[in-house]
Order: sequence, then structure tokens, then C-alpha cells
Amino acid sequence: MTSSRDYRWVASPQAPKRWQTTFWIHFVALLDKILLRADVQGLERMPRTGPLILYYNHIHYLDPFALMARTRGIRYVVPVAKAELEDAFFVGWAIGSHGAIFVKRGAPDIPALRAALAVLQAGYALLLAPEGTRSPTGQLIPAEKGLGFLVYRTRPVLMPVGVWGTRAFPGSLKRLHRPLVHYRFGRPYRFHLPSTMSRQQAEEVVTDYAMRRLAQCLPPSMRGVYATPPSPSPSPYVEDL
Repeated sequence: MTSSRDYRWVASPQAPKRWQTTFWIHFVALLDKILLRADVQGLERMPRTGPLILYYNHIHYLDPFALMARTRGIRYVVPVAKAELEDAFFVGWAIGSHGAIFVKRGAPDIPALRAALAVLQAGYALLLAPEGTRSPTGQLIPAEKGLGFLVYRTRPVLMPVGVWGTRAFPGSLKRLHRPLVHYRFGRPYRFHLPSTMSRQQAEEVVTDYAMRRLAQCLPPSMRGVYATPPSPSPSPYVEDL
């Protein structure tokens, strides 16, 4: 692992206080206010402290930026982004300056996983899209196993957030109309997995349940492969907070 691929600095005590972090989160929030309108429900449920995974459905490149704007002033959040963005003009520099974990897709990315674990172990929040890529239809597509792995290793609080309306950007601006983006923050919860459960089984259990919780934060037409809700009876592994 080379130093250029070591993102664990985002989990340091100094990371939330860096001027670059402060500058970019305020800059993103300003652009969000200028370019978008927001319809937000459930944000008050977000835990203010402790390890947290805030996970969302990915339908537009704007999604993580809009969510970062929503969490400004609440707590320090580290976004997880695809590695291709690291070299993208302006965008890669901006989110890299703020502090982001860039993940190479297609195979386990050890440096990125180490950084994500470090963020949670430090009691910070991660922002990630379990699907690993944007959905071409706007509906949920099968998720990768990364979320399940992080839960298996660190036992964080999870909080789903359904997002829609970003796909109207930037087309609606041509009509001098700011698109209305909807955010539905679900109830936070935590897994209590038995010590006898294997990592592979845990990843499957966590991923399927978490994505069905996320689907319930979305309109029925966007729930895709996770349209069937979780069992109405409480899961033996899940504690609602």
C-alpha cells in the first residue's frame, strides 16, 4: 500500500477541524442552497455522536454532495466515492480536499476498507451508496457486500436515507427552475450479530435487510429489487434506536 492510497488520515482527530474540510462543506452547502430546493423529513433522528453509516440510493452524481449539505453543522461525515472521481477535473480535487475515501470497484480495496473501518472506529460517520454505482433506471439495484462487511467488523449505527429529485438537475435550471430534491431519513438502528455467524452470512443478512429498510424510505416505484419490505416482526438481530 502506497502512502497516496492511505486515506486513514480522514479518521484523525484533526480531520474535522481542517480548514479545507470546513471550506468545502460550506461551499457545497452554498451551492446546494442556490441550485436546489429541499424537502427533508427525519433528519432530526440522526445520532450526533458515535460510529454511523449513513447510506443512500444512488441515482445522480449530485446525490452525495446534496447529502453532505444536509448534514452540515450536525456532524463530521466522510464520503465514500468511486476511485475514478479522484482524477476528475475539480470534483476529485474538491471532495479529496474535504476528505473522502476513494474506492476501486471490482475487487476488494484494502486501503479503502482500512480507512472506512478507521472512520467508524474513531466514532465518525460514513456516507456511502451500497449499490456501488448509479442506478440507470432510478430503481434500487442489487447492492455490493461492502456495507455488510463494515457492519460485521465494527457494529455501527445505520441510518438509511432515500433521495429523489436530483435527476431533474441540471435540466430544470434551463427553465430557471430549481429542482425539488426529497430526502427521507429512516429510523436509525443497530445490528447485534451472533458471534457464531460467519462473515459471509453476516454480509448477506446485513445487506439484504439494510437495503429493504432503505427501500421503505423511497416511493414504491423506486424500490426495485428490494420492493418486498423487511419482515413486520422484529428481526432477532436488529435494535431500533
